[in-house]
Amino acid sequence: MQLREKIKKELISLCTGELAAVISFWFWFFMFKKWLVDPKMMLQIMYPLIVLSFILIQGSIYWFVLFKRMSNPKFLSINVVIIYRIFKIIDVILLCIGILVIVLNYSNIAVTILSVFILLFSIIEWINYYIVRLSYSYNPNVLIGHLKNKTLKKSRIAREIDKR
Repeated sequence: MQLREKIKKELISLCTGELAAVISFWFWFFMFKKWLVDPKMMLQIMYPLIVLSFILIQGSIYWFVLFKRMSNPKFLSINVVIIYRIFKIIDVILLCIGILVIVLNYSNIAVTILSVFILLFSIIEWINYYIVRLSYSYNPNVLIGHLKNKTLKKSRIAREIDKR
């Protein structure tokens, strides 16, 4: 397989993978929604899930834009930088609000722990998209090695934002 085709396949895989993650998270939310018996529980889970979905969709769109650039290198080049700079700021605000939502809507320990994990996953995804690339291999030792050696690379979005 040619390198170009391999890259296209990988970009589509990343794009659809992020969307599949969003769909599966919401599927499981609706499957277990009946146990969220009061509005505080509902908000405590829904808010971090909305933030996570928002961040994952940004990633999915970005991978799709890169896929389109394979055939049209100028595809949304300036607009993407502007939009993702704005997304980066909005995401930080939403993540900070998420901490308040979790604390102010405490309902029980299980729901709080789950909402904290969802928010932490959102933060990790944000870092992966906007700061440094955290996904190198399916082997966690590869990431640990990069952390120890301080060889993490800037994420693709971060490089594009910084370039302009």
